[in-house]
Amino acid sequence: MAESFVSRRPFALVLAAIFAVVAVLLPLVPQDYRLWNYAAFGAVGLFAAARVGRLGLVAGLLISLGAKLASDLLNYVQHGYDPDYLPFTAPVYGAAVYGGLALYAILGQVLLRKSENPVRIGGSALAGGVCFFLLTNFGSWIHLDEYPKTLDGLLLAYRQGLPFIKGTLLIDVVFTGMLFGLNAVLERATAPRFAPVPVEDSPRS
Repeated sequence: MAESFVSRRPFALVLAAIFAVVAVLLPLVPQDYRLWNYAAFGAVGLFAAARVGRLGLVAGLLISLGAKLASDLLNYVQHGYDPDYLPFTAPVYGAAVYGGLALYAILGQVLLRKSENPVRIGGSALAGGVCFFLLTNFGSWIHLDEYPKTLDGLLLAYRQGLPFIKGTLLIDVVFTGMLFGLNAVLERATAPRFAPVPVEDSPRS
């Protein structure tokens, strides 16, 4: 089993990089043509941390958070250098978003590094999406003045965030399934195949 996981590293790293580019470009699609929160950074981090190897957690964090930062900078330029698209403009909310994405990589490292169970993989993707929802809406509650800094205000922030979670969970499950599925196919397609060696009868004395 250890050898099979080592052999995945090159494929996993390439797949994570390709899907990270897709994740960067997806948020640039006009909002009318995509679901809210339709971003794949978490799925990329989850996969990379689970499959790249001993440095999986580092790779998952660097690829997913780097892709998110690249996407934020592209949105910043595309929207006329509007500072609202920079994570540094709202430090608390920005920290919640990037921290939520980091949780995906941690889940991938802890739960999936030695697992190929599709139910566990899908469950980890959903868990990442729920954690991201809870953390980012908590950040919204702290950052936005429209929410009273009370328990009712926090619950209001979560209720108003519910329309966004559908896109998060959908893209997490779809992209996670694609990444883990493609990686498994590539691994099996390139695995060395050894032909059985015939055993000759030993000469009789």
